[in-house]
Amino acid sequence: MPPTNGQPEQPQSIDFRQYVGIIFFRWQIIAVCFLYCLLAGVLYIHMSPKQYETRTKITLYRDPLLAITQTRERNPFWTSFSLHEHMLTNPRLIQRVVNRLKDEWGDHFTNARQMGLPVTVSRTRGISRLFTVSVRNGNPEYGEAFLATLIREHQVEWGNLQTQSRDAAGDMLESELTRLEQQIKEAEDDKLEYQRLHDIARTEARSTMEGRYLEALMARRNQISTELMLLEAQFPMLKDASAALISDISSLTKETGNVKAPKDEGDDDDDDESEEKASLPGALRDGGAAPSVGEEWQNLSAKLARLEQREKQMAGDMRSEHPQLVAIRKEIQQVHEQLDLARHLELARLQDRHKALTIQLEAIEAAEYKWQAKNLLASQRKAEYNRIAGVVDRYEKNYSTLFGRLHDMRVSEELKAERFNVSEEPATGDRPVWPDPLKILLMALAGGLGSGFGLALLLQVLDNKVQSIKDVEEELGVPFLGGVPYWVHSGLEAMIRPIVTEEHSAGAVEAYRALRTTIVTAMDKVNEKILLVTSADSREGKTLTTLNMAIMIAQMGKRVLLVDMDLRRGRLHRSLGVDRSPGVTDALQKGLSLREYLSGTRIENLDIVPTGSSVDDAAELLQSTGIVNLFAEVQEDYDYIMVDTSPVLRVTDTVILASQGIGVVLYIARVNHTPKPLIRYSLGMLQDARVLGLVMNSIEMHKISSLYYTYQYPNYAYYSYAYAYGYNYYYYGDVRGEKGHRRRPSLRLRAERAGRWLKKTVLPVD
Repeated sequence: MPPTNGQPEQPQSIDFRQYVGIIFFRWQIIAVCFLYCLLAGVLYIHMSPKQYETRTKITLYRDPLLAITQTRERNPFWTSFSLHEHMLTNPRLIQRVVNRLKDEWGDHFTNARQMGLPVTVSRTRGISRLFTVSVRNGNPEYGEAFLATLIREHQVEWGNLQTQSRDAAGDMLESELTRLEQQIKEAEDDKLEYQRLHDIARTEARSTMEGRYLEALMARRNQISTELMLLEAQFPMLKDASAALISDISSLTKETGNVKAPKDEGDDDDDDESEEKASLPGALRDGGAAPSVGEEWQNLSAKLARLEQREKQMAGDMRSEHPQLVAIRKEIQQVHEQLDLARHLELARLQDRHKALTIQLEAIEAAEYKWQAKNLLASQRKAEYNRIAGVVDRYEKNYSTLFGRLHDMRVSEELKAERFNVSEEPATGDRPVWPDPLKILLMALAGGLGSGFGLALLLQVLDNKVQSIKDVEEELGVPFLGGVPYWVHSGLEAMIRPIVTEEHSAGAVEAYRALRTTIVTAMDKVNEKILLVTSADSREGKTLTTLNMAIMIAQMGKRVLLVDMDLRRGRLHRSLGVDRSPGVTDALQKGLSLREYLSGTRIENLDIVPTGSSVDDAAELLQSTGIVNLFAEVQEDYDYIMVDTSPVLRVTDTVILASQGIGVVLYIARVNHTPKPLIRYSLGMLQDARVLGLVMNSIEMHKISSLYYTYQYPNYAYYSYAYAYGYNYYYYGDVRGEKGHRRRPSLRLRAERAGRWLKKTVLPVD
């Protein structure tokens, strides 16, 4: 159904209770499949030919002295087990065994193909060096002969295989050793020739010396590059600096450029502390004292300080125009000019040093490139020599490895590294191994239950009959108004009679009371008095439901008119003890109202209009008569009018009656009886009528399928059981004796209470 109130549709979770109910509902199918499979298994056990198993045990082991030299293998005793298994099960070996036994045993078999037996090879648990070879056959003597011949043929083939493999491996190793000897000789000759042509000893010495020179040049280049980077970074900051500051910066830059790179770990250090001091600038090694400036600049700075102090003293005693004060100031200006000139000179000298360092760096780089070229040539010659020497070493290692393998193989051949021994001679068990009754019965059990469950689910999926509320509301698209249980052990379905008025009918009363409440409420909502009751086909419980619903509504104190408009098979008059005619057909033929043909009943507030005289043209009579006028006068006299009509798919009477626009239609469908396509088709025929809803009849909750139906129809389980077993509704569960003492509940009552508790616990209802 589409989501309501704008809320998204929630995914429905799988409810396993429904599938459990389906299995219980179709338990007969499961039982039949199980019994047939069990019977088939029993017949197979008795009719299948007996097979006996013949087996022998074989031991594979290696000599301990040789096994010590092969400890790298994960399991040295089973390195060839897979090979033995393949050889023993090889069809070629089996055919060779059959050929050897054909003369002796050929008369016992129809053809040679039957003489070939399937061979099984398996490891023995607990003993790592033992495996079992077995065959199955109906003749134990032939099985032993076949297995003994198979083992002998396998021993011969295994010995030949070992001999061939050892010989082939020895020849291959010897030829490979000869080839390696020639390659080693050629590689050694190439090594000596290369060493002679390129004077490798002097090349190595020269390479060492060139490497040292190259390291020295690289160290010097790094120092110059460092000093140049410092100068380039200092020039913008020395624009307005004094000559003394520029001189100090120049000294610090020189010392920083001469700092040596730290040595790697493992280099020999004679004196770490002295080397650390030597690698620091002089200003830092002397405790942080500022480097000294030129003596001339010191005198000028001292003279400037004295002149400024004298000017300050004279300015307090003399006027500014005094000749001595003017002379002092002129001399101070001259000293400033001299200091400014010194600053420019120091800066120019620092720039000249930058240019000189640049020229020296380029020269060092050129020399470094030349030394690198020479060192690269020497390195290439050394690398080629090392490569030739490595080839010689590799050939020698391969030669040693192959020589060791050849020696081990020869030792293995002499000591027979792997031995093949028959531990147990072929023997056949006394009892047949097939057919195995336990396995066959278990397979029959699994097959029977599996096929039964599958067939039950398949039939449930293919079943198109109406079964649940979900079928009514989602697939048929009509409202569900209620359900009526199947009245078991009473024969209530055999004839149409007022069930709710009979003795011990508490369950029926409660079932129809619940249905009455739903139907009356629905009719009041649509403001209708006339209710047309119909179904798709006959035997749906339409007439029985109409009669008992009319009685239940009359018991409310409402005046009810029961009209039997099943003009061909009307039966309501028999149930209420009135004559069939005159009735509806007479009113239609004469054009009179139903008021003229009313008949009272023994039930208070309930009147009936029977079918009337038999007619052959009921459909034409309904089509040509005004149905609205037929009910016009009686509508004011009664609160509700219940009309029992014909099945929709049998005759067209109900379609004609519903198309007149009177009343609403109540649809009756029998559970597990009416196919959903028929109901859907009949509802399509009533498209011009107003369908009030659908009532499900004969819910069979008394059977073992009650687990399924209790889940589908939770409100009707009690009614069915209450009526089926004759319980008194008002004293159920509280039965007392004459003296007022509580009686002990019977075994049946306790079992039923336990069943209800299980249903409530296992199958909870939202």
